[in-house]
Amino acid sequence: MNRKQMAVLSTLAASSLFWCGCVGPGGEDATAAQKLGGSFSVEMTMMVEDMTATGTLCRVGEGVWRVAFAEPSSLSGVELDFQNGEVSASYKGLAFSVPQTAMPAKSVLLQLITVVDTLAQEDQISGVSKDDYVLVEGELEGAPYELKLTENGDLTAFSMDSYDAELTFEKFQSGKTDIATQTTEMTVSGTGT
Repeated sequence: MNRKQMAVLSTLAASSLFWCGCVGPGGEDATAAQKLGGSFSVEMTMMVEDMTATGTLCRVGEGVWRVAFAEPSSLSGVELDFQNGEVSASYKGLAFSVPQTAMPAKSVLLQLITVVDTLAQEDQISGVSKDDYVLVEGELEGAPYELKLTENGDLTAFSMDSYDAELTFEKFQSGKTDIATQTTEMTVSGTGT
């Protein structure tokens, strides 16, 4: 082997070592700080099918959550309470069943709650590094999901293509829930006066 062939071979060997050490399409393993285990509050933008809504998402503890909607005007003031698999809705103290039109939003929120409550039990959150985030991918009832967190554990996004849903989050605050401790429940019936 002559010197020129040896130089080419050395260059190829060095470049193959370089490329083997680079991040592949899935990214390299990464972890996020565990901030999901306690209570937290975060501002949410939800895009489900043709609807876009904003509000505040609060985790009080395992299985206990509240979403308070701010927009659109048709949802402004509506709160959904999730507790141990049950969902109730209220508006300015009046409790009512969750309307059928809110079912896609309710469904994707239930999926997010399941994922976060599961991750909250882990000592650390593992995923892959992608675009300055830690990406956690999984499947619920055969439907794939993606959850994004910052390295310091702030929740930033959740999406499920099968639900045509994407949630983005801002202003993550650990230990803060921003929810009222009591809701007055009233049953509304009759046809009016």
